[in-house]
Amino acid sequence: MKAPVLHHSAAVSRMPAPAWRQPVQTLWQVGVLIAAWWLADAAAAALHLPFSGGVVGLFVLVALLLAGWVRPAAIELGANWLLANMLLFFIPLVVSVVQFTQLLKAQGLMLFFNIGLGFASVMLATALTVEWVCRYERKLRLQTLLRQRAARTAA
Repeated sequence: MKAPVLHHSAAVSRMPAPAWRQPVQTLWQVGVLIAAWWLADAAAAALHLPFSGGVVGLFVLVALLLAGWVRPAAIELGANWLLANMLLFFIPLVVSVVQFTQLLKAQGLMLFFNIGLGFASVMLATALTVEWVCRYERKLRLQTLLRQRAARTAA
């Protein structure tokens, strides 16, 4: 007579992650993102590229993510932390604006127009890029589903 086999789900048998793990992972991922930015900035300077290292790093990171060499989970916590604390990175900018009130009085309208135009350009480029990527992913998913359906009907 065989003993009954008990099945446990993977969720029940796993131990919860220790509380210290997420902050350590976040710190590690922020460090990796900073190192990637630094390397991209150094490469852009060494190659005398006409754009900043941040742009180079962004393109390299997107390429690595699309190629599957970097998993989104490998940088998700660090990226989320950086985005959540982005306002802290703009405090020096606000302080410098307060120091240059004469410049704002003389050229303020032109500066705000240029800032607004730049902001609108970035938002538009981001929206179009996201829309393009979403359409591309939908197209890939549709092709995969159609291939699967064709394989099922042929079998």
